[in-house]
Amino acid sequence: MRSPGNGKDSSASLAELKEQANIAFAKKEYDQALGLWEQALRLGPGSKAESALLHSNKAAALMAGRKFKDAVKECSSALEAEPAFFRALLRRAKAYEGLGQIKNAVSDLAQANKLDAATPESRAAEARLRAALSGKKPASAAPAAARKHGGVPAARRGARRLRRGSWPAAGLPRPSWPLATTCARCSSSPGITYLELQEHVRQVYPQAAPFVLKFLDREGDLVTIGSRADLQVAMQQCVEAARASGGARPGAPLQLAPIRLQVVRAASEAEVPAVPAEELAYVQQMLSGLQKAAKAQGADEAGASPPVQVDEWILSFVDLLKEHCGIDPDRPLEASETPAPDELLDAATEKFEDQVCFGMYNQASVEQYRAEFLMYRAARRRRAGRRGRRGRGARLDAAERKHREALAYKAGFLDGYLGLSSVAQSRAKLAANYLLEPVKPREDLADAAARAAAEEAANREAQKRVFERVSAASAQTAEPFMEASYAFINQAIEHMPADERAREIRPMKPTAEQVPGDPDSEMPVRASLMINLGNAYYEHSILRAAGGLDWRPLLERAAEQFRAAGAHELDVKNALKGHPMADELKDLIGDDEEAEAPAESAPVAKTEEAKAPKGLPALPKAKAKAKAKAEE
Repeated sequence: MRSPGNGKDSSASLAELKEQANIAFAKKEYDQALGLWEQALRLGPGSKAESALLHSNKAAALMAGRKFKDAVKECSSALEAEPAFFRALLRRAKAYEGLGQIKNAVSDLAQANKLDAATPESRAAEARLRAALSGKKPASAAPAAARKHGGVPAARRGARRLRRGSWPAAGLPRPSWPLATTCARCSSSPGITYLELQEHVRQVYPQAAPFVLKFLDREGDLVTIGSRADLQVAMQQCVEAARASGGARPGAPLQLAPIRLQVVRAASEAEVPAVPAEELAYVQQMLSGLQKAAKAQGADEAGASPPVQVDEWILSFVDLLKEHCGIDPDRPLEASETPAPDELLDAATEKFEDQVCFGMYNQASVEQYRAEFLMYRAARRRRAGRRGRRGRGARLDAAERKHREALAYKAGFLDGYLGLSSVAQSRAKLAANYLLEPVKPREDLADAAARAAAEEAANREAQKRVFERVSAASAQTAEPFMEASYAFINQAIEHMPADERAREIRPMKPTAEQVPGDPDSEMPVRASLMINLGNAYYEHSILRAAGGLDWRPLLERAAEQFRAAGAHELDVKNALKGHPMADELKDLIGDDEEAEAPAESAPVAKTEEAKAPKGLPALPKAKAKAKAKAEE
């Protein structure tokens, strides 16, 4: 009888269990994969690295079932064996984010990004969560490549997500993009090889080499493509996602769904996966056959005219038209004829109009980013000079002109109205002198608990300083701009398509339970715009509180808008906890029954600092501040 963990038979059994678990995971049989990986662990892995990998794989299966607490435990076990295990740090950060423990997630991402394996995506995730932790939030609308109803999905996706202490605060997204994103419709050519795909990308992006091709798997991880088998996995997951989302266009066959591949520049050719030997042999055999066929055609073709070359932009246009109109390129032309070609071309025209508007929207966003950069600079210097104010105002003027230009081109472009609303809110902060100083991450502190406490204290001090900077008079100056912000959102509501106006608003899941791409988590446009309006009320209440004015009625209206939009009560309470005047909202927030569990890897010190409320730091009472300002 052999002892577990020793001998060739044990090694073979371990390899078999791992292979079976990987197959089960690929088939979405997560419970079976979990059991197989557990059996492999009981056999006794031969090294700490192998043990860490098995625990990390178990965490992936648990996260697929949204069992975030158990996933945290497995990742922690993996990190006990291998403290610098990059994938385990990333997965634990995702699990912490799913539990709403943003500080712990940031701590893991910061540790992961110090490793050599850090990627642009992991750094972008850390920046995103740090922005959420410091009280920033994404813009009310973000452009996307494929939308319906004149910008409707942009408004839907641009709605503020209800996050603890981050959703209602101000800010614009700073996304980190890959080198390029290409669209491969490989489902019509299932035999395509990794080598052929590489050559195609080299032709499309000649300046990108050396590069690595990646695709986003069902867990949200970027997976490197290095063989035809990897391409088959990407195609299968793409088809499954299209079928699950129900997002196929009317009349378009399912196999037309494109695969989104990310082209990521590599440091050297050594980082690019080598083409498998069997694929090289296949391509060489195919080329040899083509050469023989060419010789068999005879020398009479030597003087023939070269084949007609079609410009690449024409082919791209045709592909885009086919994709949006639902024409299957594999069917005979006669079978694709339609009695209503004008309707198809009108739909294509509308899509291109949207793209023109999105370009203007992006230009406006750049100008607004520049204005915010100047506002942050003034906040750091703790003074707002008249010259700097003119510069910030000029940038906001340029952003507003671009948004209005987009709306003049297409009145139903909802992102344009939301963009104007965002610009108006920036003008309100500028008028009120509400310049919140950004807090620099404390990378100099190695201890996660100490780093989180230091950053929280810095956030509290920055919030106190900005409240001291705003006066009652400056807060009153901001009123017309906030009223304009409301008006722009109401214009977006008026321009909603009829089908979206009639769409039912259903109660939403808590943010932590929402899954991107899940139809049950999709927010109707009307609900999205109502949340945008609630956000504006929320921002207005903060400005009035900073100036010592009456702020509570506006916050109550914001909560009403959130609830009317179907927001979950837990998310509404978390938003209220993130308000600077949360200490005066005990009657609205109620008892906090769901206390956040402490992190296993970052124990919280038993100090008074650990009892601080979640979200933005506590600030002086509005009434006390109003009285103090009256006595000045």
